[in-house]
Amino acid sequence: MKIHNVSNVNFQRRLKSNEEAEYSGVLKQGREKCIGNNCNGNKFILIVPASSLPNKTGVGNLNSKESSEFFDFAKLYWGINETQILPIGQYHSHRGEYPIYSGTSMDLGNHVIDIKNYVSKEDFDEIVRKNEIKDRVNFSNVVDANSSQEKILKKLYESKKYESEFEAFKKNNVQRLQPKALYRALREINGSYNYKNWNNLDKNLFNRDIVSENEFENRVKEIKALKSKEIDFYYFKQFLAEDSLKNARENLNKKGIKLNGDMPCGFSFDEVWAHPKAFIPKTSIGWGLPALDLDSPDGINLLKEKVRFYAERFDGIRMDASWTYINQPNIKNGVHNKKFYEDKILNIIDDEVKKVKGNSFDLKSIMHEFAASKEDFDIYDGYNLKPYVKDRVKIYTSDYLNDHWETNQNFLERGWAKDSFILGARNHDSKEIKPSEEQISALSKILKIPADKLNNQNEFVKAKLAEPMSAKYSMIYFADALDIDRQFQGNQDRTLNYATQIPLDYQDRYFASLENGKGFNPMDALEKSFKAKGLDKTDPELYKKIVKYKKILEQKEKQTHPYWKIIGGLACFGLIIYGFFKFHKNKPRK
Repeated sequence: MKIHNVSNVNFQRRLKSNEEAEYSGVLKQGREKCIGNNCNGNKFILIVPASSLPNKTGVGNLNSKESSEFFDFAKLYWGINETQILPIGQYHSHRGEYPIYSGTSMDLGNHVIDIKNYVSKEDFDEIVRKNEIKDRVNFSNVVDANSSQEKILKKLYESKKYESEFEAFKKNNVQRLQPKALYRALREINGSYNYKNWNNLDKNLFNRDIVSENEFENRVKEIKALKSKEIDFYYFKQFLAEDSLKNARENLNKKGIKLNGDMPCGFSFDEVWAHPKAFIPKTSIGWGLPALDLDSPDGINLLKEKVRFYAERFDGIRMDASWTYINQPNIKNGVHNKKFYEDKILNIIDDEVKKVKGNSFDLKSIMHEFAASKEDFDIYDGYNLKPYVKDRVKIYTSDYLNDHWETNQNFLERGWAKDSFILGARNHDSKEIKPSEEQISALSKILKIPADKLNNQNEFVKAKLAEPMSAKYSMIYFADALDIDRQFQGNQDRTLNYATQIPLDYQDRYFASLENGKGFNPMDALEKSFKAKGLDKTDPELYKKIVKYKKILEQKEKQTHPYWKIIGGLACFGLIIYGFFKFHKNKPRK
C-alpha cells in the first residue's frame, strides 16, 4: 500500500514509491547494526491507546480504514513490528475525564466495535456528524449510554441482522459475561454505580455465605424479567466488539505487526462483586484497587481467568504493575502488610498463557512492568538481579535516565541480557520530555554529542528518542513519534486527560515537524547511534544511505512554479486537440 497521498496539496517530502523498499531495508539493517550480535527477533513497539487512533467518530478503532492506513505508515516510516494498546475495557466518565485504567479487565468497551463494518453508510455518517469535538478524543460520542453510536447500535440490535451468529456467541460466552450483564442491570435498578450502595440481597448476590443458591436463582429471574432487553443488548455489544478485535488482530498480523494487550493489575466493581471470596476484605494494593487474595483458590482462579482472557485475544501481554504479583502491597486501614511471593504467581501466569498458546509460545512476549520504587519492589538482590526477574522481559522508560540507569548501555553493562528488557523514552505515564543537567550529561557521553548542543529542547528530545534505538527490544510512544501532545494525563484541564488524538492529517503534521527539527526521524536516531559506535567508519555505505534518508525526510518537496504549471497545462491541452484533429483527418471513410 502506498503511503503518500497526492490528493491533497502538501509541501513536505514523502518517500517516493521507488524509495520505499530501500528505505525499509536501510532502517532494518541500521537497527540491527546498532543492536549488534544476537539481534534476531528484535522488537520495535509502538505504544498507542486504540481510542487515540485517527478517526471520524470521535474515538479511535483498531480496525478502521484510518487506523489501518496509520499502521501502514508507522511500519514503513518507523519500522514498527508490534503495537501495544492500552486497556480496552469499559470506559466511563469520571469528573469530566475517561480514565483508561478504571475500566473493566475482562470484557471489551463499546469503543472496540468497528461500527462502520456493521451499519449502513447513512447510520455511520450520523455518528460522524454528531462528533462535534475534532481536536481530541470525544468519548461522549461513542462510549456514553446516550451517545450517537449507542443509538445506532440499538437500532442494529433491534434489526436482528446477525441473529444466528449472536445466539452462538451468547451460548459460548454467557458464563463469563452473565455476572457483568447482571451488574449493569442492577446499577439501573439500585440507582448506583457502586454495588456497596445497593440493597443487602443485590450487594451480596454472589456471596453464598449470605445469599443461598435458591435466593440467587430467584433474584436472577427477577432481574432478567425487569431488564431482559438491556442484558441482551450488552451481550450484543460484546459480540460485535469481540468480532471487531479479532478482525483487527488478523489485519495487523497480515501487515507483520503483532498486537499486544495491556492487562490491568486491578479489577473493576463488577468483578469484585461477582467473586467476593477472591479478594481480601477491605484491603487495597494501592491506587484504590482491591487486593486479590493470592493465597485462596478463588483468587488464583480469577487471576487465571483474566490471564486467559488476554492470552486468547492478543499476541503478547503487557503486565501492568507486574511487581505486585511478586511483592503484594496489602494496605488495610493505612497499614501496609506486604507479602513476598517471589515467582509463585508469575509462574502461574506463564503456565496459564501456555495453556492457551501452547508450550512453544515465547514467554518473551509477556512483558512485565517492574519499574517501581525500591520501597515497593527492588529488582536486585545485592548486586545481582533476582533470579525470577533476570530472564523475564522488563519494561523501562528513560524518564529517570542518568549515568548509571535507564539506558541501553547501562543495562548491558549491568549484565542484563539483550532480550530481557524493553526500553523507550516515555510511555502514557510519563511527563513531558525536558532537558536536565543529569540527563544531558548521560546522553552526551553515550551519543558523543556536545552537552551544550543538548541544552536545546529539540536536540535533547531527538537524543532521548535516539538512545533506545540500540536496544534489541525498544518502544516509542505515539505522541513522541508524531510530536503532538506532550502530556497524556495529569493535565490541569481534566477533559484533556487520556484524550490525545492522532489527527486525520497526521502525515502533514509529522513531516512538517521533521522539517522544523522536531518529531521522530528514525534515520536521525540511527545516524547518532552509528557515529557514537563508530559504525559510520566500519560501514560507510550503510551510513551514507542513513544520512541520505534522514535529509529526505527533513526536506521540503520541490515545488513547481505556478507559471510553469499553467504553461504545462496549456501544452497538454494543445496536444489533446492536435491528437483529436489528426485522428479524424486520417480516419478511413466508409
